[in-house]
Amino acid sequence: MIDIHSHILPGIDDGAETIEDTMEMLKIADKDGIKKIVASPHFCSEYHENTYKNICKLVEEINVRRKQQNITVEIFPGQEIFVDNHMLSNYKKGVIKGINNSRYMLVELPMEKFQKSSMDILYEIKLQGMVPVIAHPERYMYFIEKPFLINDFIEEEFLFQVNSGSITGLFGKKVQKLTKILIEHNIVDFIASDAHSTVNRCPEIDKALWEAHKIGDGIRRKVIKNAWLLLQNGNIENQGDKIREDKGIFSFFKRGKE
Repeated sequence: MIDIHSHILPGIDDGAETIEDTMEMLKIADKDGIKKIVASPHFCSEYHENTYKNICKLVEEINVRRKQQNITVEIFPGQEIFVDNHMLSNYKKGVIKGINNSRYMLVELPMEKFQKSSMDILYEIKLQGMVPVIAHPERYMYFIEKPFLINDFIEEEFLFQVNSGSITGLFGKKVQKLTKILIEHNIVDFIASDAHSTVNRCPEIDKALWEAHKIGDGIRRKVIKNAWLLLQNGNIENQGDKIREDKGIFSFFKRGKE
């Protein structure tokens, strides 16, 4: 298995704090059956400015260290890039890149409020030949309240990565419910740990893959294959079905009149 989203590099964002934490997380991943893991620390302008060049250097150092400890899980460079007005210029400067220098770019949207400008920015990134992979869409409040909003992203042929913890209920029932809807509509392209530590949000995905399999036949095989294709910069097609706006089904997500 390949985990395409983790915060396993030490001391550079809200993930692993020390090199010891990193090594322990790799051991947990190995025990779970993960063979390759993408280090995707946050990149957010003026906050976590973890450049791709610096990440590659740190990944190389960690790979040397884990070999010395006979840990076989291989680390690859990536970023979780927050979508903002600096994104296109940062890409053109080479500050941000796709996972493992592929055309697949892991991106994070605002958690609470939907920004229409985000779609415009991602469209510009797409014109550069990149394919945005939307990180944990099931956790964004606007998708929870109005799942059909994701249809615009499907139309642009973006890809979608859900967290293993969202499937198992770590982030609550509303997130778990939306995750189920996304799987049922074949929207989920990747399942990743989004690991931040050695407890709770740790690098484990196997249980979630089997839980997802109970919801959608073939999803386990699909996401495992897609993760491999991503690292190889292979062709991954968006196959998601649009979510119908149905007040009867989604009314419990509503907060009331706006």
